[in-house]
Amino acid sequence: GTAYSSLTGSYHLTAVAAGTWLEADDTDQAGAGWWQNPACESADPTGACTYVGSGPARRDAWVFYDDGTPSRKWEAHPDAVSVSAQANLELTTCYHGTASCAEAMQSHPRGTNAVVDARFEFIQLGTTGHACRTHSTTARRTVTDDAHHAVGYSRLTGIPVDPACGTRNFLLRVYVKHVSGQTVKVDGVQSGVTSLTNGLAVNNFG
Repeated sequence: GTAYSSLTGSYHLTAVAAGTWLEADDTDQAGAGWWQNPACESADPTGACTYVGSGPARRDAWVFYDDGTPSRKWEAHPDAVSVSAQANLELTTCYHGTASCAEAMQSHPRGTNAVVDARFEFIQLGTTGHACRTHSTTARRTVTDDAHHAVGYSRLTGIPVDPACGTRNFLLRVYVKHVSGQTVKVDGVQSGVTSLTNGLAVNNFG
């Protein structure tokens, strides 16, 4: 693991029996799709990241859709019986004095915390390229200034591919709306290689 921080001290990860797990596979899943949002360094001195909140920040945003992510549609395999999608959205609170947000986005003192609404959508498109079937899941998230960098996970599984739509193309995105408190930054790709917010779509063949 890698810790992105200018703070001194040591970092550690504690594995809890029956509560911590890591799964990996050395084989690509045929036809899987991947989304990641644009480059967004931790300090973000130029304000290149996506911010949702008060002041100069946006009030809401569509991650993987209107945040500078290249437009991408994913086509389910012709033999897939269903499809599944998941995403992780990492948010960072922008309290006064943090080294993890552009200064203009720091609206409140530490301890204010943030509340956001998030909606994960996986949309089957019709022949005109517009939504035909929308599958979604929602969550209200509180991101504390102590946690600061916090990851939320969303998942949609066993979604049937509707032949009435006329295509097997899908669009994946996450809607984020500021509710109260700190402005939050959507963490993106750091150091050119580490993706902190990303999405995945897979075919289900059985």
